[in-house]
Amino acid sequence: MIKLFKVSFFWVVCVLPINLYAAVQLEVQNNNFKEIIWSNGSSLHVKSDNEPGYILVNTSQRQLFTINDNDRQVINLSDKIKQAPVIPEMEGVSIEYIRHGAGPIMQGLDTELYLLKVNGEICRSEYLTNIDTELVDVLSGLELMTEYRISTAFASMPAQLDLCFVAEHLSYQRYRKHGFPMKSENQFGKTEFELLSINRDIPSPSNKFALPEGYSVISYEEMMESSGIVPSNGSNEMHPPAISKEIFPHK
Repeated sequence: MIKLFKVSFFWVVCVLPINLYAAVQLEVQNNNFKEIIWSNGSSLHVKSDNEPGYILVNTSQRQLFTINDNDRQVINLSDKIKQAPVIPEMEGVSIEYIRHGAGPIMQGLDTELYLLKVNGEICRSEYLTNIDTELVDVLSGLELMTEYRISTAFASMPAQLDLCFVAEHLSYQRYRKHGFPMKSENQFGKTEFELLSINRDIPSPSNKFALPEGYSVISYEEMMESSGIVPSNGSNEMHPPAISKEIFPHK
């Protein structure tokens, strides 16, 4: 997480309405890091073991915040979700999401195997399970986080993006149609996401869904400016990057 400069005002209001009685807790392996996800209705809290803070999401109000405990800082990313993302040109590119058959039972849940293909080549193998009400809430929060990544990632990535990376992000709504991801492997067979455990109807940890008191607050633009990524004159024009027509450019 980028180290940021302090600002002089504070955010002391809790904007995330919560249900005091029941929450869902998921533990996931996300590449080389573990994450704990708490979900309570429209509120989501994501804590990764490689970050000095956490992420708060409110889907009903379309709000997204990154909290840096080291710097006692809240970064308000909500406005970026409202902006049109910079999308690479995808003319002539075919993206398919195909059911491949039954998968193994994971965490006591039946799964189906789906393949994400680009121009006929497998980019990702995913095991999905049926979505219930609680997992829909989790999925809604994760989708909002993906919308933010889409709004910023393509403009800040290297000039050449491989098609698998682009297809994975642009087809993020596939889970809502086909099921909740239990495990996801990349085109090389490496597991990049796996649901390790799920606990339902646990007492709601109220402190998990509130913005911290006494932390300074900055916007996405202020974060980029203070980190030196965007000039202070506000010149942040972004252009769609080129994409590599090679499916596996790093193999």
